[in-house]
Amino acid sequence: MLKGFKYSYRFICNKNCIRHSSQGNIWKERVFSGIQPTGTLHIGNYFGAVQNWVKLQNEKKDVIFSIVDLHSITLPQDPKTLHFSILKMTATLLACGIEPSKCILFQQSKVPEHTLLGWVLGTLTTMARLYHFPQYKEKSAALRDIPLGLFVYPVLQAGDILLYKSTHVPVGDDQQQHLHLAQHLVHCFNNKYGITFPLPENVVVSDTGAQAGKIRSLREPEKKMSKSHADPKSRIEISDSPDAILTKIKKAVTDFTSEITYDQENRPGVSNLIDILSLSTGKTIQEVCDEASNMDTARVIGLFCPPEGEGSLRNWWLYLEIW
Repeated sequence: MLKGFKYSYRFICNKNCIRHSSQGNIWKERVFSGIQPTGTLHIGNYFGAVQNWVKLQNEKKDVIFSIVDLHSITLPQDPKTLHFSILKMTATLLACGIEPSKCILFQQSKVPEHTLLGWVLGTLTTMARLYHFPQYKEKSAALRDIPLGLFVYPVLQAGDILLYKSTHVPVGDDQQQHLHLAQHLVHCFNNKYGITFPLPENVVVSDTGAQAGKIRSLREPEKKMSKSHADPKSRIEISDSPDAILTKIKKAVTDFTSEITYDQENRPGVSNLIDILSLSTGKTIQEVCDEASNMDTARVIGLFCPPEGEGSLRNWWLYLEIW
């Protein structure tokens, strides 16, 4: 698998982008975003993040995308598996339309300045501030011994953003607190050492991106779809075959009401399927509901006909995997 891949599509790590200056504190607009290599990219990741990455690069924005493998090791990882996951995620991003000729795509751990800046920023914040991050509470609850890296993870994430003097970061609702920490650290650093970093702002996501952030687990629709969940039936991976997708949809948790209505609070399972149909077909939620108004849940499942043509994401992923 992925034979010769590392020779054909090398990670692009342009250290020159670290050493740039501003004049009169007028910062060049630059977008930074990262993704962990662990797990397989699912449709929520694609519609919520990667699709917007492709749009930003095609708009000729100054964009930097990172496969943040240092963040992955905040929880135990097998080194060989992680190495393969990095290559696999790179192939997946390329299959989704990320073009290294239009952006910078690199492996986080290849740039040691990330950890250097992370250490400096760690001296400017407090344990009390970090303790309130929901991701730390959620992940640490399942661990007997809590790694320090899991606790200081948000500081390293802030370092990722600040290192390239990024002015914009595309973040969802669940990452707003992380962006606020980065902004706080910019104020602390600039006040102590002089104006060095711009204040990063959120990139306003498209309606599609905002809607994709609501895609839920197929097995537990009260939770977000996750690429690291132990049950692969909980998500639709972009490398899934049409048959695999249909099987997962058929086993998705819905409810006992056959009528199709969109109600995220009271009917999360059915609403989740409507969201997925809306995103994958380009139709609005209302259009999907109108089309399915005379159908029951079983017939709506029949509307899921994922493409597997010459240019489909799955075919591109398989091509890069084998090449």
